[in-house]
Amino acid sequence: MKYEELIKLYKNNEFRKIDKESNSKKFYLLRSISKANTLKKFCKVTGVNRNLNEILDNDNIDEGTIVDFIRNEFNAKSDTETKYIEAELNKMQNFNWGGSMGNNLEKNIVNHYVKKIMKYEEIKEAISGSIQKSVDGYTLNSWYNHWSTILIEEIFNSNKRILPTIDLVVKIDFFIDNIPFDLKVTYFPEELMKKSISDELYKKYGSKNELTCFKRIAKQLNITIPNDLNDKDLILCLNKLLRESINNKAKQFLEDISNMKKRVIDYYKKHPNELIIWLYENQGEMRFDAANRFYLVLVDSENIYESWTLKRNVNLLKKEIQAKLESFNSEKINNITFHWNKDDKDYTCISELLFIIK
Repeated sequence: MKYEELIKLYKNNEFRKIDKESNSKKFYLLRSISKANTLKKFCKVTGVNRNLNEILDNDNIDEGTIVDFIRNEFNAKSDTETKYIEAELNKMQNFNWGGSMGNNLEKNIVNHYVKKIMKYEEIKEAISGSIQKSVDGYTLNSWYNHWSTILIEEIFNSNKRILPTIDLVVKIDFFIDNIPFDLKVTYFPEELMKKSISDELYKKYGSKNELTCFKRIAKQLNITIPNDLNDKDLILCLNKLLRESINNKAKQFLEDISNMKKRVIDYYKKHPNELIIWLYENQGEMRFDAANRFYLVLVDSENIYESWTLKRNVNLLKKEIQAKLESFNSEKINNITFHWNKDDKDYTCISELLFIIK
């Protein structure tokens, strides 16, 4: 196939059709250097025209030529640079979206403030209060996610098994033994955890809802419950308050919740493909794709709400990532099939999952 034909398949998430083509590996490598400036430099080095169809068909430009170019052009961060990033990330004390809803900050402000508050004085007060809190939380958390992801990417890219991409390329972050992967750093899904522990919660504490159970224990211990926090912030708050309590009932409740969640994590450690399928099938509709993914799932088993801190735990990340890459066997690739309800289609991809558990 021509490059333009393969790129259509690429955009339509038909990667297994691409894989069947004899020039698929070369196509993926070209895709990773297809940004204008990088491609221009590649063409200058190799003396070929800046036409991806022609380059793909050119037998004088093989996969090795592209790999050598990438390795020569890729600028890894120095130890000093990565240490600096790590030090800055370590200054972050709380991971709190401040009442905003992730990437829906603008929508949240419009729906909850702009369209609901009519008085000028009230909207001014909200701007300097709750809106500012949301903006601060969104900005700080986004900053932390951006730079911690860069730190993690550097750990991958420093491994000899990894071939990085020079530019930001949609659906490809790096290659392992010429297999393209999109890196996804995440935590254990809250929705899946809630569903997984709901029955056990009900048997032990009378409700399938974790927050309801937290509230009940707090009331039994005469702990004052804030009434102006959203559900996510409230459960974080109650978790901290119960940890501060000297009452054995609080200690027992937190231990029970922790053990329930540990059992869920243990199950998915033994059945990683079930979690991979869940992650593909429950991705955001606007960002849907079926690219090969390398999932990094971070879990603080003692306090799952602090799992965000693992994104900067360089020593632990290095140890686990290097071990996973050393054991990676491209002859035993992990094929995953999942169903996407929005178009009622099945997709097949190659995916790996690494739990990093503290």
